Amino acid sequence: MSTTQQAVAVQDTSKSILSLLLSLSPLWFIVQSRTRLGLDTLHVGLLQVVLLLVLRAGLDLIPSRLRGKTAQRAPAPVVQSVVQEQAHVGNGVDVNTEKQKSKRRVKKKVAAAPPAPFPAEKLDETVANFLHITEPAFLSYVPVKPSTSISSAPLSDWKKTFFGDNVEVLQHPTLSSLFGICATFPDVPIRNLFQVLQDIGRRPEWDGMCSGASEIERFEVDGRKGNALTMQMKGMAMIKAKDLVLLSVAGKLPTPEDDMEDGQPTAEKLRIFAASTSVDHPKVPPTPQYNRMTLSISGFFIEEVGKGSKIVQITDLSGLGSWVPNSVLRTITQTMLPKSLAKLGAAAASTTEFTSEFPPPTLGKKAPQAASGHANGEAGGEEAEEEEEEESESEDESEGDDSSVTGSSHLSSSASRDLHSLLTQLRSLTSRLAALETLVSSPAAPASSSGVAATPSRRWYSPFSSSGGGGAGKGYGGPGDVMTMSAGKLSALATLGSAAGAAIAVAAVTAVARRRK
Repeated sequence: MSTTQQAVAVQDTSKSILSLLLSLSPLWFIVQSRTRLGLDTLHVGLLQVVLLLVLRAGLDLIPSRLRGKTAQRAPAPVVQSVVQEQAHVGNGVDVNTEKQKSKRRVKKKVAAAPPAPFPAEKLDETVANFLHITEPAFLSYVPVKPSTSISSAPLSDWKKTFFGDNVEVLQHPTLSSLFGICATFPDVPIRNLFQVLQDIGRRPEWDGMCSGASEIERFEVDGRKGNALTMQMKGMAMIKAKDLVLLSVAGKLPTPEDDMEDGQPTAEKLRIFAASTSVDHPKVPPTPQYNRMTLSISGFFIEEVGKGSKIVQITDLSGLGSWVPNSVLRTITQTMLPKSLAKLGAAAASTTEFTSEFPPPTLGKKAPQAASGHANGEAGGEEAEEEEEEESESEDESEGDDSSVTGSSHLSSSASRDLHSLLTQLRSLTSRLAALETLVSSPAAPASSSGVAATPSRRWYSPFSSSGGGGAGKGYGGPGDVMTMSAGKLSALATLGSAAGAAIAVAAVTAVARRRK
């Protein structure tokens, strides 16, 4: 190979020298005769360029003996393919002409998974800090110690600052900016409530303080599952709009059915938590239009209450600023948050599709590791060998199959996001239409024994009632607030909603077809 390269270099050098020598004589003649021929400097330059190109291209026509033996082109290396043919003849028939079934060992490489954005210790620390201020008795299940400076106190020791029919506002004994908003939904199953809480994209539907929310990514590390999400909060009087990036870890408190070790505490009923804390994420840098808000501890507890459920939303309002007056804090905790939880109950009652894992992993038990999951960022880079038996009719057919698999098209990430957004809107419209159709088709309220029409029952209870002892105001989401339109108007709305849902479905199918083309 080196000899060939040297020969090519000598050939190029000889060509350059010969071209220079051959071009000197006509150029010298043109320069000497330009006065006689009436040529100016521009035409002389153009003639020089033309002569150089012509002479350079004409070198290949010059006999090789004039260029020297060393300038001859070296023969190109010839790659010969060695084909071993084995003729297997059986009973006078050539087996090579027949199609054979063969077994092949296929060595597959697992695609390297990206490293987990947060270590397992960070997830454990988030759970430990949350349980430290809510249920410290279950800290023995967490392998790390809490790092928060907030004093430990179970929810039963928190002070009640406001209460109504189905809502309570709790305040931490020592940290005045840490609140727990409790709401009870007697007719909403815990499965529905957990689904709405885990679907971060639906947060603006029920949270009046949230203007937008999205999930950044989900991940699993050392058997622990978590997700990173971002939220944008609306501005208020004297408070600029804020955004935050949270790390959230969901889990279930152990129950007697989980067969935990003797002496370990267990919950008497199904109780699910989601612990959150503020983190930094490279995909969501700070922006000038929002002030980045930091939450040391936040999350929620939900539990079964008969056939219904109960939620305790833990909210740390210290991120709003220490200068925020108490009147603003009372407005948030006693009006805005209870009203948001009332909308949460309505959204959970109308939920019909369940996509989240339920129940989440039990505290103290690691989730089973997936083959391509995160394991400190190392498991994804290893090679896995698999033996599988494939039947191929011939070598040409197997190559055709491989090419067909390679040529298969997949949806791009942008198309997947658009399709997911369309399906989310269609799901929301479907749930709302189901609620409207139920109201339209429901029969009149039956009359009681005294002849007076009975009061229609609520599908979900208003958590902010006027019967509270802490200065409660008008209730939100009662029957009077829902049944304010006639059946004809509701039917019209249902028809319009059905048309909108059909339009979204057609748009989704069209987008998928275009992406595949």
